[in-house]
Amino acid sequence: MGRFGEALTAANLPKVDNHHRSASDKALVRRNVLEAVGPVGVFDAFAGSGEMFRRVWSEAPDYCGCDLRWFPDDPRLAFVADNRRVLRCIDLAPFGIFDLDAYGSPWEQVAIIAARRLVKPGERVGLCLTDGSNMKLKMGDAPKAFAYLAGLRAHSTGLASSHDELVDRALGGLCRKMKSKLVRAWRARGKSASRVLYFGLVLEGLPLSERG
Repeated sequence: MGRFGEALTAANLPKVDNHHRSASDKALVRRNVLEAVGPVGVFDAFAGSGEMFRRVWSEAPDYCGCDLRWFPDDPRLAFVADNRRVLRCIDLAPFGIFDLDAYGSPWEQVAIIAARRLVKPGERVGLCLTDGSNMKLKMGDAPKAFAYLAGLRAHSTGLASSHDELVDRALGGLCRKMKSKLVRAWRARGKSASRVLYFGLVLEGLPLSERG
């Protein structure tokens, strides 16, 4: 897989100008992913009060949320638990889209999904990620799961200046572990000092002849 930015250019895909406080732009990225993947189950790992459920995910045939807090809002089905524990325990096969709208880094959850969610040849799986790793990278410290997927040392200097390139590498690692290729992508960076990165991804399972 080439650079993530090259994938965007080659496919002539629209960039969505997301502000970190703009729920409407987040919803647009998620709607793009849902339309590209099709009617599948959604696992919303940072479900919160359910704004994305009301805006987009309620249109999916199946939905399961997860959050450390309990929100009394039917009809959402949700775990009240640490999403890492849930992702390690439940069957992930029923879910074709994973929403990881983390406050900080989503990469530990990404790594768990990559290890446990088998993608069949030709099957499409979507991921919606919010990556706030930039502040940690400025201190020369990469999230462990991010470093693992990108194939780099967790403690290095100059990481923040290469954030986009490192994300490309992490996504390349994700595709290899899920035996998939990136076929659709939407990405934008928030305008605040934290430089949060938002993106939606659609992966497609490689044919058996191309799997190592």
